[in-house]
Amino acid sequence: MPAATIDLRYIPQTQNIGLSGLAIVFQIAGAFWVPSLWTESGWAFAAYLLVYDYITIITWLLIHEAVHYKLLADRRANDALGRVVSILFGCPFHILKIGHLAHHRYNRGTIDTTELIPSDTQHFVWRALGYYARILGGLYMIEVIAPLGFFFWKRFKRLLIAWTQDGSVVAVLEQFTRQMVTTIQIDALLCVAWLATQLSLTAANPTPFILLFLWRGLIVSFYDNAYHYGTDPNDTAAANNLAVPAFVKRLILNHNLHRVHHRYPLASWALLADYERRDGETYDGRLLATALQQLKGPVRRPMSPTEAATH
Repeated sequence: MPAATIDLRYIPQTQNIGLSGLAIVFQIAGAFWVPSLWTESGWAFAAYLLVYDYITIITWLLIHEAVHYKLLADRRANDALGRVVSILFGCPFHILKIGHLAHHRYNRGTIDTTELIPSDTQHFVWRALGYYARILGGLYMIEVIAPLGFFFWKRFKRLLIAWTQDGSVVAVLEQFTRQMVTTIQIDALLCVAWLATQLSLTAANPTPFILLFLWRGLIVSFYDNAYHYGTDPNDTAAANNLAVPAFVKRLILNHNLHRVHHRYPLASWALLADYERRDGETYDGRLLATALQQLKGPVRRPMSPTEAATH
């Protein structure tokens, strides 16, 4: 699409429906395939694991499009499909939605910087251990467990506010309406039912289910902050554009153009390359290499001028 004619309202709906169908069918069919793949051939299971890796990525990216109302043109249909895909992902849609929108609002703030820890912390080692736990699977585990809190929402909300005493956290929690909480409770039960179904199909030997669950947790958690690792903590729009082979860009819905996405959060994935060309965007590194840099560990958040003056 020529840069001069970029239409921010454009949604590649047919492609989104096709990808959603692929993700849904693969995950449901896969639940039945996995036991036989595991017992018949290690190579077949390894190949399945690679495809499962991609389906995990595309599943999250479809949820991401739904969060920004760019999966389907009709908003009710958009949310409905987002809910279905999120249940297969393992976490209710509205939790992922509020969490991601908070990421855009508080990007690089104290509640949204995985690798930055308070400059004056006395517990650096413990925070470092927490950091590695988060990027190596912990984030996804939190997403899977968090819905339990919505079954005693008022108490859970009070506990979170008392624990964090952070105005930003309060503002995020206030986004959950009564209707959302009810919907989350329903979807949480469906998530549990889906996980239980997968486990029951591998009841004779749950090893493949456990491996797939942990693998998804690692993929989701490890790449979550890769696009922001090491960026300016004082820039709320900071994000990395990361280079990938040309054919991979469309496979990952141009998500490597992450700075472009943060600049134009209302643009569908199909428009990001147009904005990249129009704005003359550059790359900040390669996706895999930048993701691996996260293993260097956390760093202390630079002091603000006010904090520095008091020390």
